[in-house]
Amino acid sequence: MNAHARTARFVALGCVIFLLAGCIGPLSGLNRFNPFSAGDKPREGEDSESSGPADLVDFVPEVQLDRIWSRKVGRGLGKKYIEIVPAIVEDRVLVADAYGTVMALNRLDGEVFWKTRVGRPDSKGLFDVNNRSDPSFVAGGIGVGEGLLFLGTVRGDIIALDIGDGKEIWRTQLSGEILSPAVADQGIVAVQTSDGKLYALEVASGDVRWVFDTQDPILTLRGTGYPVIERNHVFAGFANGLVASVEIESGFPAWEQRIALPEGTSELERMVDVDGRPLVMESVVYAVSHQGKLRAMSRADGSILWEKDEPSHHSLAEGYDLLFVVRDDDVVVAAEQNGGSEVWRQDALFKRELSDPLAYSNYLIMGDDKGYVHVLAQSDGRMLGRARHGKSLRSPMIEERGVVYAMNRKGRLAAFRISRIE
Repeated sequence: MNAHARTARFVALGCVIFLLAGCIGPLSGLNRFNPFSAGDKPREGEDSESSGPADLVDFVPEVQLDRIWSRKVGRGLGKKYIEIVPAIVEDRVLVADAYGTVMALNRLDGEVFWKTRVGRPDSKGLFDVNNRSDPSFVAGGIGVGEGLLFLGTVRGDIIALDIGDGKEIWRTQLSGEILSPAVADQGIVAVQTSDGKLYALEVASGDVRWVFDTQDPILTLRGTGYPVIERNHVFAGFANGLVASVEIESGFPAWEQRIALPEGTSELERMVDVDGRPLVMESVVYAVSHQGKLRAMSRADGSILWEKDEPSHHSLAEGYDLLFVVRDDDVVVAAEQNGGSEVWRQDALFKRELSDPLAYSNYLIMGDDKGYVHVLAQSDGRMLGRARHGKSLRSPMIEERGVVYAMNRKGRLAAFRISRIE
């Protein structure tokens, strides 16, 4: 057999192996259908009797969203359920993709101040054709404070960069995945890990000052709560349904309160994660849990002031003495801050997989999994405007001086200005 014939046979054999691997691959990875192992948050009520997401409703628009600028940020957020929230510090918007790229952009025109990397994704072997996993690793971002920018990774690293030039200041390895932004104030960096721990790190060095530990349930949502630092305390929610106020200096809890108790016969039914950011007001702390309740607690001692059955894994928003809740089923509810009485309920976005709500001016703004930005009226929940920004908007939006910043799953960051239609 001549050399050309042997080469042809090897090429043909290689093609057959590749095709067989492609056929066998999905069968060998059945656990990818498990939303928790795949890194996706479960959707409320997913069963044979559940209905699909609501179709977009017709309405007379009262506002328009004008795109000021947009810019691609790295490779985007990948296939895992990763939410990377941008941050604004003075004249720059700080943003990252899920694969190690971090950028500081001019918030007015999107021009790049600096760009850096904090690591690289795990590489795949040349013949590892069955490996279809997503190598993204940045999941907790962007946190800011004390002149630093913070990123967390699924590898358990918390990384501090200088906001001015992107230079790495320190890096600390923690005990679990970091899936939400850290926050810095009063000399510490507060960061939560997926194994139920709240860490306080020294801002200057990244050294651990203390660890507040909770008992993690067997099954949890893919995510952790967002810590809040206020008046010498860190407020945080956990996967076991607990909200705690922890003293900054000592790490001892000033109080702990359950938002919900696990109920049901299966671990899926018993999930009561507090995955959003507690809303800390002058004398009241508000928090909500997945498959649980919305509760108002005394800031001083954690005692329950009132509660309401509005299950949610999102952060809360507030404005005009109202609380805004995006429920687990994506029904949007406004309740009075004093007493919890319902003011309005909007179900036009049912099961559209909304982002956390953003309350700005007299607007309530959310993205959905199809890439639409929805603008509602805070006063009565009516639909005011809509625009599309890519195919999926899972990350919460932010606002600064009348400009709303939204990043879609592909990593396209856009700045929008909302204006009334006369």
